[in-house]
Amino acid sequence: MTPTSPQSHNVLWKTTLLALLFLSPAIFPPAHAVSPVNALLTGLNFPVSLGFAPDGRIFFTEKNTGNIRIIQTNGTLLPTPFATVNPIFNVEEAGLLGIALDPAFSSNNYAYVYYTYRDSGSFTHGHIVRYTASANTGTSPTDIFDVTSSAPNTVYHNGGYIKFGPDGKLFAMVGEFHQGQQAQNQSSMTGKMLRMNPDGSVPGDNPTAGSLDFASGIRNSFGFDFDSSNNRLIATMAGPSSDDKILIIVEGGNYGWPTCLAICNDPRFIEATVDFKQLVTPTGIAAVAQNSYIFGEYTTGNLVQLQLNATGSVLSMTQLYNAPGGIIAVELGPNNKLYFTTPDTIYTYDLPAKPAAADPSLVILAIIVVIAAALLVVYTAIRYRRIRLQTLQQASTETPR
Repeated sequence: MTPTSPQSHNVLWKTTLLALLFLSPAIFPPAHAVSPVNALLTGLNFPVSLGFAPDGRIFFTEKNTGNIRIIQTNGTLLPTPFATVNPIFNVEEAGLLGIALDPAFSSNNYAYVYYTYRDSGSFTHGHIVRYTASANTGTSPTDIFDVTSSAPNTVYHNGGYIKFGPDGKLFAMVGEFHQGQQAQNQSSMTGKMLRMNPDGSVPGDNPTAGSLDFASGIRNSFGFDFDSSNNRLIATMAGPSSDDKILIIVEGGNYGWPTCLAICNDPRFIEATVDFKQLVTPTGIAAVAQNSYIFGEYTTGNLVQLQLNATGSVLSMTQLYNAPGGIIAVELGPNNKLYFTTPDTIYTYDLPAKPAAADPSLVILAIIVVIAAALLVVYTAIRYRRIRLQTLQQASTETPR
């Protein structure tokens, strides 16, 4: 019998590699090079929150001017504001903060904003007002919600981020106005995440009857998002000089501030998913894929991707970009494009295309082909070695001529 030649081995290996190359898209999605970060608009006045209209317009708030602005579908900024909130209190962390467009914006044209103002006693108020969009102009301002600081002359920890949840309710982060104990005061709406009907009334299924409180023990937050893949609500929280946090918010949860600064192993409180020992000041956060989130840091200017597992444990954190200025808003916009802001610029970041789910039948076929090819190569190699040894043994016993 003729031994198998090295050329036969080459043919087998090439056949195996071709099979793998042909079927690998079913198992290994092709890599996608991330596009560079692009500046959409520059020279802005502290854009702090973004909202995306179904028709392609982008609404954003300017913290210090009180202006609500519109970016047209061609990427240009309308010179005339949609509306200007006045009077407004904009010292330090106060000002025109969050914006959220109604889920039914296409039909009702409702746009909600959260801002701060001062009353005659120098108490700071957090306030939500609703505008009705008439083309590119905000009309019919309607008061929806108001909260008052527990002490006068406060300028910090105003919260102010708002967003509609998948249940159609309006969620709002209210800081504790630099009065830490209020975050544990269940009779106060400060230091809380609130959940309300679009008209500001209390939903009948809130954790506490008659209360807007959805979660408590929150120092100050300016970013949260809903992960549609697992119904997770994820939020950022700024610490004092350490222990910034990423939180998974659950209904009725208490996150410990100011009793707990770091991880405190107290069963009354829910521990942070991420606890930063260094000062980073996490701000906006967006769910971009299943269990995957991108958030901004105001202190460092870093844009960071956080990957969790199904139970909420951290798998990895990866720096994606470092902005020339602190990052504020981070939002997932249309067409799988991420938007984020700094004090004077709105940027876009093209995310990798979401891979299509592999066809299970192709995956199974690929596995079968790989196993069969591997077994064939092993069998042929063993057979070749055995025949080669037999040939050598026969040759050694022959009498030389």
